Amino acid sequence: MSHNNKISIRKSIRILLINDEQKLLLMCANDQKTTSKDGSYCGKFWFPIGGEIEPGESLIDAATRELKEETGLNKEDVTFGPIVWFGSFEMVINGMLTRLKQKFIIAHTKNKSITLKYLTSDEKKVIEKIQWMSFEQICNHNEVIYPVVLKDYLPNILNKNYPTEPIWIDLAKNP
Repeated sequence: MSHNNKISIRKSIRILLINDEQKLLLMCANDQKTTSKDGSYCGKFWFPIGGEIEPGESLIDAATRELKEETGLNKEDVTFGPIVWFGSFEMVINGMLTRLKQKFIIAHTKNKSITLKYLTSDEKKVIEKIQWMSFEQICNHNEVIYPVVLKDYLPNILNKNYPTEPIWIDLAKNP
């Protein structure tokens, strides 16, 4: 591998936040600087909340911080469950080829009132909205939802049929 093919590695946690109506919280971003590896911009997209794990941060600490930033909810507002999925994919973020290594953790909440007022300044530029979606809404959505394989694995999660250990899912699959 030559040196000009440097790739940045980003470890992140995604939170499968589910309310008591069996709806999953998804966030919508529109970021022209975020493209596929070949540089194509696919328009706005939806994805589970979460983000980068900072150096020295545990998974739960990162999940708790991201939860607050992206929903306004505190640790007391949710019950964290197991990590159920993991995977990785590559995309271009701010001009840098980045391999995102993601883990997905379950969280349940009874609190449906969420706010975007705690977003970081970078997030405020690209996050358009946040919405609770039922499985049916996710399956019938006309905009891209990542991971693309979400609807294949979500029924088990909604039924609390969690894997005994985290399973690999194909995060690189394209719409």
